[in-house]
Amino acid sequence: MWTLLWFGLVVLLAAFWLAPEYWQHKVYPRITMEANFSHDIADVGDAVQIRCQITNPSRLPCPRVRLLILLPDELSVTAGGEERQLQLETYLLPRQTAELILTVYTARRGVARWNQAEMECTDMFGLRKDSRTVYPKAQVIVRPKRIPPRQAERLMNELVGDIRTKRYDQEDPSLFTGVRPYQSGDSMRAVSWFATARTGNLMIKQFGHTTESRVLLLLNGQMSDAFWMIAHRERLDILCEQALQLTDKLVEERATVGFLTNLLDSLSGGKYVSPDSGLVQRERIANRLGSLSRHPAYSLAELIRSAGRSVHPGETIVLITDYQDEAGRRALAELRRSHRAVYVYPVMGNGGFTGERKSELSDPVREEAVVL
Repeated sequence: MWTLLWFGLVVLLAAFWLAPEYWQHKVYPRITMEANFSHDIADVGDAVQIRCQITNPSRLPCPRVRLLILLPDELSVTAGGEERQLQLETYLLPRQTAELILTVYTARRGVARWNQAEMECTDMFGLRKDSRTVYPKAQVIVRPKRIPPRQAERLMNELVGDIRTKRYDQEDPSLFTGVRPYQSGDSMRAVSWFATARTGNLMIKQFGHTTESRVLLLLNGQMSDAFWMIAHRERLDILCEQALQLTDKLVEERATVGFLTNLLDSLSGGKYVSPDSGLVQRERIANRLGSLSRHPAYSLAELIRSAGRSVHPGETIVLITDYQDEAGRRALAELRRSHRAVYVYPVMGNGGFTGERKSELSDPVREEAVVL
């Protein structure tokens, strides 16, 4: 009798010791995780959900699964905060998939890549713990923050004045683009009687613009004499915010806007957005500004020369920069000799602006003079 009791106790202790070993070698390594963001593109301050799917394909349960997450710099646990560490826990029954949904907030411009997390699997007694790195490979593009116009009003007013002058100097009032419902204050001479008879409601004729206002935005990412070095992140974010602000204003004025930069794109590698107009173009440029990396592909001087080779006749060129060197100033002078409408849009590190046209900067913005 005592022999059987001792034998049963030994078997119980062996099972108690060997079961975690079996779980550690047969169950934990088979547990997988997949993750994705609820949005592919977001603006700064938006709430974004992370959906994590943890799967147990084995025939045995996993009593405890813990995820230790370190978010990328572009994301934060709280709105407006800087905390980036998270911890999630769950359990898995045999052949079960658990979905964990977590809400985080976008904190700054860039491509937020969540490439890895630590997964810990533990038995019910906490005797054995298996830790390994998983690779979710989820990402979201965070576009630059949209800011209201501030000290840039002088340059914006000058640009808008040029656009409106080009548009209305030789405008053809016979260019008919469509009809819309009558609004209080509309002239009765603009009523489309055919459309009114067809719809039963008073309709007004609409006319479009016969001249096209084209603007090419140049964003310079060179911030030191060695243009291949990584651009300073805070300064680059300011440049992108101001480029987006200018794009919004130009699209509002129904201008055709193109975009060219010497920074590499983190996703596609492209540096050019072909000219177009409308809200779709604004979103297209905003997305490109969000995915720009901090690696300049070539210098400011080469960026200006590239613009000179691709610019259309009569197109306005706006250079957005917080740095100039001697080679860049020479290239800018050459561009101004061949194209009349060339603006320099220096962005100061504190968010201030100055704008000059058709003349060299009297006090060029140097790298060492920028205050962040």
